Amino acid sequence: SSGINAEWPLRPGAYCFYFDYKRRSDPMYKQKLRERRRAERNKAKEEELDIPMPKSVDPQSIQKFFMDQVQTGEEKLGLGDFKGAVKHFASAVLHCGQGYQLLQILQSTMPPEAYKMFMEFLPKAQAKYSRQMMNKGAPRSKEAAAPAQAKAATERVIAEEAVD
Repeated sequence: SSGINAEWPLRPGAYCFYFDYKRRSDPMYKQKLRERRRAERNKAKEEELDIPMPKSVDPQSIQKFFMDQVQTGEEKLGLGDFKGAVKHFASAVLHCGQGYQLLQILQSTMPPEAYKMFMEFLPKAQAKYSRQMMNKGAPRSKEAAAPAQAKAATERVIAEEAVD
């Protein structure tokens, strides 16, 4: 009777060891583990590049969105959240018609380490933004083409800044 009572606390541990052994001896275990870790890394990288996007494309909403992004970026910069600030400033630059002027303003107002992060993040954000826009389809009207032209001008400015 006492042997049976002493055995009960050991059973859950024995089950754990047994199922862990079965899991690890699965021929696909390492491959599944690698795939899961790769998927987690890719998801983290994609989330890192997420930038806010405007809800609609009319000029008034884009202007409001731009102002909101600049304001939010300034708030996050003031709190010391450089990554958050960089995301919002990048979104503002991507939706700004005068990207070069905004880049000059940001360079003069941002701390150097934050501006460096910003300049490293911006090309990645532009690439993701371009992919998203291509998935949505090309603009159909002249009014809709204006943001695309502004974006192309901003990309040229960023490329010039990166060379300097």
